[in-house]
Amino acid sequence: MPTLLANAWLHDLDPFALQIDGFPGGGLRWYGLSYLAGFLVGYLLLRRVARVGTSPMKPGQVADFVVTVAIGIVIGGRLGYVLFYQPALLVQFTGDVPFWGVFAINQGGMASHGGILGGIAGCGFFAWRQRYPFAHMLDLMAFGGPVGLLFGRIANFINGELYGRECAADFPLAVKFPQEMLDWLPRTLADGSKTPPDPNLIELSRQMTARLQFTAPSDFKLIEYVIAKVQQGDPAVRGLVEPLLTPRYPSQLFAGLTEGVVVFAVLLVLYRRPVKPGLIGGAFCISYALMRVVNEFFRMPDAHLMADHVMPKVTRGQWLSVGLLVLGIVTVVLAQRSKQDKLGGWLGK
Repeated sequence: MPTLLANAWLHDLDPFALQIDGFPGGGLRWYGLSYLAGFLVGYLLLRRVARVGTSPMKPGQVADFVVTVAIGIVIGGRLGYVLFYQPALLVQFTGDVPFWGVFAINQGGMASHGGILGGIAGCGFFAWRQRYPFAHMLDLMAFGGPVGLLFGRIANFINGELYGRECAADFPLAVKFPQEMLDWLPRTLADGSKTPPDPNLIELSRQMTARLQFTAPSDFKLIEYVIAKVQQGDPAVRGLVEPLLTPRYPSQLFAGLTEGVVVFAVLLVLYRRPVKPGLIGGAFCISYALMRVVNEFFRMPDAHLMADHVMPKVTRGQWLSVGLLVLGIVTVVLAQRSKQDKLGGWLGK
């Protein structure tokens, strides 16, 4: 059995900012509040551009634009995760709220590539409705996008989802995520067969019964109970489960730094003054794609997605990022050749 690795911090963050009895989903989660914070900061950034830059959009229209794009991002992000990573959620129905797996945002969250596509759709709708240049709307979304990504990745870390690959026990930022236990559950393979029980899951069940006299009706309920107890700071459960967990990279924080802070810094420099419409959108696609490819080396890929590629070492996120990179390059080239007037800029004309 693995030994206790004291250098790695046991992730015990509560996903709820405020628990409310009878409230759908159990209360207010940091996940939702993080996205609201991202949209608010994005609104302030775009309002700045509308006030001092060269833009047909008036400051009073920024809120409508942000709401339209936000709806597109949320819908696209969730559908993107379901379609790209876990299509089984399409046919997962339960008797509890939210009833349908697609709406169970706590199961996997959202996919950033899907969110980008949803945001593009939102930009297209707003541009069509207001008769504004579509490429300029894309620039505005791209300028505020990295801030949303930063808050979103922080939310991923709080939730303990999209965690990193295994790292050395003495790595200064090593984290043990109790959500890893969900990967111990048997998986149904393409041929209909199931993977054998994970030895760690068998050991966890045995020790919970022997030491704490707790027996769950199912393996999933067992893990759900253990995670909740870890988040509540239960010392007996913490001491039992910690030796079974693997020290991992906090890949969510790495992603927040690179996909959020680094990408935003690039766009902040490029968008100082008005640019040809589409340039910022293309620059976002390029810089985000490059950062995402790097981050995938630290992020733990979904096991059921690694065997369906010609190159198994390349993750689904990296394949999607290659397509986004090509799209970004094409967009920048077309923007540079465009005869449209320069628009935008957060420092003014």
